[in-house]
Amino acid sequence: MPVFIEEIQEKMEVERGEQNSGKSGVRLKVCSACNVKRDNLQVAPYFVCAYFSLETSKLRRICLKCFEEAENHQKVLVNLLSEHKSVISGPKKPKNEIEIVDLDADDGNAESDEELEQCQEEVELTEDVERFVESVMEKYQFSKQLQDASIHLRDKCAVAKEEMAKLDMSISVLENNICALRKELFEPYEPIICYVDSVDIDEEGKVSKHSTTLSSSAFLETGSSCRKARELPPVGEFIHKPIQVLQIVYAMKTSLLKPWVKGTIVKIKENTEMPYEVRFENAADKPSRTFPLKYLAYAKPSPVQFAVGARIIAQYVGEKYEMLEPLAYYAGIIAEEAKSLTQERYLVFFDQGYAQYCKHEQIMMVFHSSRDVWHDIYSKSRAFVSTYLKGYPERAMVKLQRGQTIKTELNGYWFRGRVDAVDGSLAKIYFPSEKRFEWIYRGSTRFRHLYDLLAKEEARKKQGTTRPTRPTHNMVLVHQKKNAPYVEYTGEQVDDSSKPLSPPLLAPQLPSASKENPIRAVARKSTSKVFKSPSVVSTHRRTREPDVDNYGRLNRQLNPFYQQIYFEPHQCDTYCVKEYLYVDGENKNVNPFSIPMRWGWARELAKQRHGERSVIVFYRAPCGRRMRNLGEVHRFLRITGSELGIDLFCFDSFVQCFKEFKPDIIYCQIKDISYGKENVRVSCVNSVDHQNPLSVDYCTERIPRKGVKMNLDPNFLICCDCTDDCQDKEKCQCWQLTINATARGRGGKINPNAGYEYRRLTQNLVTGVYECNSRCLCRKTCLNRVAQRPLHLRLQLFRTVKCGWGIRCLDDIPNGQFICVYVGELLTDQDANDDGTQFGDEYLADLNFIELIENQKDGYESECFQSDQQSSESQSSTSDDDWDESSDASGSKNYPSAKRGGKRGRLSKMSKLLSRTPVKPIDVDDDGQEDGQKNFTRTLYGPMEKCFVIDARNIGNIGRYFNHSCEPNIFVQNIFIDTQDLRFPWVGFFAQEFIRAGTELTWDYGYQIDSVPGKKLFCYCGAKNCRRRLL
Repeated sequence: MPVFIEEIQEKMEVERGEQNSGKSGVRLKVCSACNVKRDNLQVAPYFVCAYFSLETSKLRRICLKCFEEAENHQKVLVNLLSEHKSVISGPKKPKNEIEIVDLDADDGNAESDEELEQCQEEVELTEDVERFVESVMEKYQFSKQLQDASIHLRDKCAVAKEEMAKLDMSISVLENNICALRKELFEPYEPIICYVDSVDIDEEGKVSKHSTTLSSSAFLETGSSCRKARELPPVGEFIHKPIQVLQIVYAMKTSLLKPWVKGTIVKIKENTEMPYEVRFENAADKPSRTFPLKYLAYAKPSPVQFAVGARIIAQYVGEKYEMLEPLAYYAGIIAEEAKSLTQERYLVFFDQGYAQYCKHEQIMMVFHSSRDVWHDIYSKSRAFVSTYLKGYPERAMVKLQRGQTIKTELNGYWFRGRVDAVDGSLAKIYFPSEKRFEWIYRGSTRFRHLYDLLAKEEARKKQGTTRPTRPTHNMVLVHQKKNAPYVEYTGEQVDDSSKPLSPPLLAPQLPSASKENPIRAVARKSTSKVFKSPSVVSTHRRTREPDVDNYGRLNRQLNPFYQQIYFEPHQCDTYCVKEYLYVDGENKNVNPFSIPMRWGWARELAKQRHGERSVIVFYRAPCGRRMRNLGEVHRFLRITGSELGIDLFCFDSFVQCFKEFKPDIIYCQIKDISYGKENVRVSCVNSVDHQNPLSVDYCTERIPRKGVKMNLDPNFLICCDCTDDCQDKEKCQCWQLTINATARGRGGKINPNAGYEYRRLTQNLVTGVYECNSRCLCRKTCLNRVAQRPLHLRLQLFRTVKCGWGIRCLDDIPNGQFICVYVGELLTDQDANDDGTQFGDEYLADLNFIELIENQKDGYESECFQSDQQSSESQSSTSDDDWDESSDASGSKNYPSAKRGGKRGRLSKMSKLLSRTPVKPIDVDDDGQEDGQKNFTRTLYGPMEKCFVIDARNIGNIGRYFNHSCEPNIFVQNIFIDTQDLRFPWVGFFAQEFIRAGTELTWDYGYQIDSVPGKKLFCYCGAKNCRRRLL
């Protein structure tokens, strides 16, 4: 190795001499090591570049001084290696902190190759290479060198860790000092918070005080109690101690509805029904009275926590009402245990029908209560308390938020009230027409939502023995608007939607049955749910909480097929796509929105400086022409004769065409559960356990079972002869079927824009969609052919933690995009009942399209009557012109907008105060006949005609795996393709909103609560507005 250095040095001396000979004509150059201009630079060999950490990809020149420095370092390392000493303990090479500026790169290009060739050493190996390397490594003991280096690095790493620990400690001390200084600095300038009463501003701009805001002292007291939880006694059984003479107690002075008064036991009699003689305070001149144990209560708080159903007396701390006085004790029961959600307070139902939250020290235990405690309660409240305690902890409650409006019963009439505050299970309702506030239990049937639901349940129970049918996945129900009240079923934990406020007031009562809604034998989904989308479709992406089932990664990549396309003015024709002749069905198993880019198209995003949308989307055709919307794209496709479908293009900037979801964990996997029967593969993964889905006969068509007769003769179909892809809705006969059918909906008006919009459907069309069929002359690129096309979205079957198997999308899905259809065996109503009872009803779906249309007719609603004595103010406040916002989220039919006719019976004042009985609705049709006498369209098919049912238990497609959600992201649409018989629509799923890749696809089953006797099904969808129960 020293010989090699001497040879290099000789060569460089020769070069140095040649350079000195023509020094006058040589330009100064910069040394790559020291960055100093010199005239005697030489080419740096490899060991010099390694010493100064120089790149070897380019020619490097150094000065003699730098070369000698590197050479000396090299000699020291060679000596250490020859003496079998550790090389790593030798001198350290300097750190190259100089930024290398290659000023002579251009000047030396001509001679750089020749100089590199001259500096390369030519060595002839006469022996075997491997043997030579082994001998060198053994000679210089490279294995020992590696061990020494490993030990040295390990020691150095330990020292570095110790230094890092010291630095962390120093940083922690500095942070604490900074926090202390910051607190000391800002403490004199801390703002003083003042709490003032809120105000109400009416439509005329008048300002009035609002009495719901807490005072500053009350607010501070509430805040401090939130920070420091009240100390409750331990949980345990209450032990009743015998009463002693002179013991202070509370006794019922006059009746259960009057305050209990404190007194003293003066005498205890034996062998009598009322053995305890009590003398009341402040009544020493009056004779004492005798009481039984159930009318006496302790005067000290309980040493243990109260249980639900305990008979107690509690201190009323609200405002003065007709029957309650503040700070007086009244009889009641414990309705909820003390919880942190309610600031460690108990919910108390008073016998008068009021409710409030009470602290532990405000409640006293009654000495004795019956085994069934409701027998001790006032008769008007007995039925409600009995039902409540028998069903606890499961309760139907209206989910409310501050600012919502909800129909509420007041003095026997339905008023539109506003939610002013929510405190646990209680809501404070403001009645604008009455200028009155009132606290009402959220499980009270004074709320119209809950009244309608429980009234239907009561009717189903009475009808159950006469007509056994099934509950369905109810699509007949109107989808609730966002931020609207709905009924939820709470379990052991009550959802608290706001901070606790002041003490509450009013309580509930049982409903009375309204309309016949029969009990069902099995549960069935419905395929005719009405989805009401908002008038303005939002383009913002809905944000959802992350789902543990969907843990995975989104692989994003740029368009690998992108190429710059320059436009030259021309008239587009078939020549524009001559090089990109797409054939329908190509490019399977890829993101469908990436297909145009694979065939010469370009999708470009642009930003607007001013405008509503910050990002807009353009498409460039293979000829370079730019297109700004789907209309221009469709016109180009028609002119050029391209077979690309218009639904492969998307102008939603949220949709990414080259983004794919992939799960992180896969325990077992199936590449295609359809086994080639679908147009694209439907993969299956399990990231939870090692189970595979049950075997199912996969099919893509409906299969009628015996007893189901479908007329599939195409000669009975209305068809069109369009040649413009059915773009003109007025000329297309199939499209006219869809448009004319809208007259059968609510309002009776024809919607000329009904149907698909460039193969997308953004909202449910109640009256159905009629697609072009096999007799039509239009092409397969027709805009009215959607559900009949094969699957082209990439979907994946996956295992969820709580909901079994579900379906998620692997790519982004825009709003209105067609997903798939729901197919299986077609059964009769009786066969569905039999199979559902014997094998299960999880995959049954009603084809109840006819019932949906019947329920949409004007006047088909439950009417409420009131007396002639009603005031004009009450009449105006009880109008139902805008009642359609109060959709019943639990699964009951909504009431259409119509003015009320007839009369209502006014409740007496005493009845209102005690029983709180809501108004009983009476069902009538347009002619004043009862609803049961109404003729239905289905009877025209036969006197015993009933709904047909799709059963996807053993035979079906991916539609059978869609799970339920109370906030679904897809909806169901009835579609007529191969038959226009109203009894046999196809069931299609469409995206209700933009759906991000990796999101589970869910729809609302619409099950009716308690529609199947003895069967309860809880909901685990995890939505913000989850109703907690399906059945």
